Amino acid sequence: MIKSLFTFAVICTGTKMLSQKVDSLSIYSASMNREIKTLVIHPSEGKDKKWPTVYILHGYSGYPERTLIKDIPSLAALSKEMQMIFVLPDGNYDSWYIDSPKLKYETFIAKELTGYIRANYKSDPSKTALIGWSMGGHGALYIGARHQETFTAVGSICGVIDFVPFGKEYGVPELLGENPEKWTSYTAVSQIRKFKNSRQKILIGCGTGDPLIAQNRQLHEQLIALKIPHAYEELPGAHNAAYWSKAAVHQLLQLNQFFATYD
Repeated sequence: MIKSLFTFAVICTGTKMLSQKVDSLSIYSASMNREIKTLVIHPSEGKDKKWPTVYILHGYSGYPERTLIKDIPSLAALSKEMQMIFVLPDGNYDSWYIDSPKLKYETFIAKELTGYIRANYKSDPSKTALIGWSMGGHGALYIGARHQETFTAVGSICGVIDFVPFGKEYGVPELLGENPEKWTSYTAVSQIRKFKNSRQKILIGCGTGDPLIAQNRQLHEQLIALKIPHAYEELPGAHNAAYWSKAAVHQLLQLNQFFATYD
């Protein structure tokens, strides 16, 4: 069932009528046998127009409504300005966006969710990005590296590159068991070499006052050593919404420019 939460004011541009909507969806995941709450922000769609689409993954303990209201409150305006679809799935508090014995969020994001959006919205499969912050930054890198045929671009904002050092405090044992040695292959850092020879646009950013800055700097150095093209940015900021709300807007602007020239 689709429930329209908000319908933004209709504006007139020449002979076109454009409006932004936020649809609240319950999307069935066959891999998990459950429905996943997802918000979709989208423009009114012309008959033949397909829109660039950005999947946005929230951080640990987040949820889609928080993303829209607190984390990136300008999303509706940006959807109208850029004429993009933004998809905000619920990451189940601490899923880390991986396929574990209990949850299958990699499968849901990369296959089930993208399949649903392409079947029900005018989403351009050649202009599809995956971004997120904190746990969502981990998910964007982990899933993006493993599903390059699905995501044209990947963006991580103050992302967790390796959750092994502190995973016990953030739900990882419930997903993967108590032995940290078995967690390594599920970390974003374990997937980075897959970006070698990738055509994806890769965006990395972190605040200089963020406790994850060392991990992000190491990722930047690893990408350089592997000669993987990417954009890396450090700005003043901590690990909070004040930082990632601005950083997310900056990444979306970069993606808009990239998609405008992407062939």
